[in-house]
Amino acid sequence: MLNSKSTCLRQKITIMKNKIIIIFLLFLSASCSESFLDNAPEDSLVVDNYYNTNEQVMSAGSPLYGYPWFYFNEKFLICVGDNYSGNSTGTYSDIAQFTLFSVNQGNQFATEGWDALYNVIGTANTLLHNLDTKVSADVDEEVIEAVRGEAYFMRATAYFYLVRTWGAVPIIHDMSQYNAEADVYRNTVEDIYTFILNDYNNAVSRVPVQRADSDAGRVIQSACNAMMAKVYLTLKDYTNAKAKAELVINSGIHGLLDNYGDVFHPRNNNSRESIFALQWVANQGWGTQNVSQAYLAASPKLTNAGDGWGTFQPSIDFQNAYEAGDLRRHETIMEPGDFYPDLVTSEGGYTVPSAGMTSTIAGWRKYVVGSKDEWADVGFMSTNLNTNIMRYAEVLLIHAEAILGSSASTTDSKALESFNAVRKRAGLANKASLTFDDILQERRMELAVEGKYWYDLARMDRTKALAILSNQERGDYNDGDYNDIITRKVTPSAGDFLLPIPGSEADLNPLLLEEPVPFDFNN
Repeated sequence: MLNSKSTCLRQKITIMKNKIIIIFLLFLSASCSESFLDNAPEDSLVVDNYYNTNEQVMSAGSPLYGYPWFYFNEKFLICVGDNYSGNSTGTYSDIAQFTLFSVNQGNQFATEGWDALYNVIGTANTLLHNLDTKVSADVDEEVIEAVRGEAYFMRATAYFYLVRTWGAVPIIHDMSQYNAEADVYRNTVEDIYTFILNDYNNAVSRVPVQRADSDAGRVIQSACNAMMAKVYLTLKDYTNAKAKAELVINSGIHGLLDNYGDVFHPRNNNSRESIFALQWVANQGWGTQNVSQAYLAASPKLTNAGDGWGTFQPSIDFQNAYEAGDLRRHETIMEPGDFYPDLVTSEGGYTVPSAGMTSTIAGWRKYVVGSKDEWADVGFMSTNLNTNIMRYAEVLLIHAEAILGSSASTTDSKALESFNAVRKRAGLANKASLTFDDILQERRMELAVEGKYWYDLARMDRTKALAILSNQERGDYNDGDYNDIITRKVTPSAGDFLLPIPGSEADLNPLLLEEPVPFDFNN
């Protein structure tokens, strides 16, 4: 059985789009020089003539950090990671589907997430092909291999999100698959994870241990090890998860920033706490910027840019999950009476109104940069704030959980050291022993609005996860009254732990509805 011609045409168009994206972003950044995203050479931007110097090859890897990920970051990551998990809510129809466990095949943001992740894969595949076929003999092998490692890393990361969100999906890894004769089936979950780990191992053997300041934010070995630690944790391979996390911890490269809120300000992009983050350029054209502030800021006064819509709101359940004294609360959600001297600075700061900001009263603070008065690189639906995919605090929590493993509790000193380092910054007391529930709670509060909590619930005991989700309050406060809740509790089913394959994809390629097949690792 062959795929339809329309499917093949779509795949070929995707490849062309990826090449155009590379040229577009390189051209876009030619006039700037603040980061590796802005270091395109000034000579020919034609792909076939592009891979002639070390600088050109390095620049060819830069688009992997932003544009292909745009619609993944725009709404999908929060919809799945935080709305689906009960951290966040939203009333817009396709967002509400995540809150209500009613995501269907036509959901706009699920489809955009699928498309974006395969766009990342297509961009990585195109780059790997070009590195094999178009590079001049004048380019240093070390440079070629470092960029090749970046492509492997990005492809692995995209597949890690795909397999956890949709389960069995097609492994597209070679240009020969983008033609009219190729059948595209889904591959087994087990083989996808093997493929992911192979790609991360291919990356870690090629990328450098550290980068120059001009290349801060590009993938280094600790990013590969951190992501592998998380993959192994997901697979319950605690021995390897611990070993990979300890490679990052013992590298001496990373550490926690002193103040939690500082992690989420663009002045601290690519700080010592950042291990892998998506990189954005503000006010340079649609698809290159971070739009999160537009949807998270709950008042247009905060941004003074025509956005600040409060599209995503902290759920009542999430608000009630904080321990007393948690310093992260003020830096994550904005509640009546809270004062922020670093926002609306033209008026001396911002105090949250007594009536609240949204139907859940609170608004999100995290990833809200403010207006041009606070940060020059702010525009309508546009900031240059990085999107955290992996940071050091999460590695510490992975390390603690890997030591706990399948035990009911642990008093291991190394597990406690890693875990309590995160709590200390949050102003919370040390714990003398740890359970999985302790770690799950800490991950929820530390990593909120970073698209993590759903994937934590999905990898735990299914009966326990269903009980947690069924008891969450996903409703609203009635007219800003804390004592009057319009309750909304939703009971998911076991089938809700994977999203349906987007209908537009299944229509184009009915083979996606067939049973998954093993992947041929020898091909």
